[in-house]
Amino acid sequence: MSDGTHSYYDWQVSTLMLAYDAVQPLARTDDEGLADREQKVQLELKDMVHAVLPPEITSDPERELPPDMVVLLTRATLQRAAQIVGVIA
Repeated sequence: MSDGTHSYYDWQVSTLMLAYDAVQPLARTDDEGLADREQKVQLELKDMVHAVLPPEITSDPERELPPDMVVLLTRATLQRAAQIVGVIA
C-alpha cells in the first residue's frame, strides 16, 4: 500500500470513527471500546470497498486506485458518515 493509499485509508477510518463518536461518544480513556469501534469500522470499510469497487480492483491490494475509483469511495465514505449521524437515511 502506498503512502497516499495509506493516508486515504486513515482518512476513511477517521471519518467514520468521528461519525460514530458524534452519536455514541466514547471516553478517550475507553481503550477497549475505542479498539472495538476501530475494528468494526475497518471491517465496515472492507465491506464498502468490495461493494463499491469492481473485483479487478479489489483483487489486487498493491494496485493504485484510479481517480474515478477514489471519487466513488469518497462519496461512499461521506454518505456512510452522513447516515451514521442521521443526516440522511
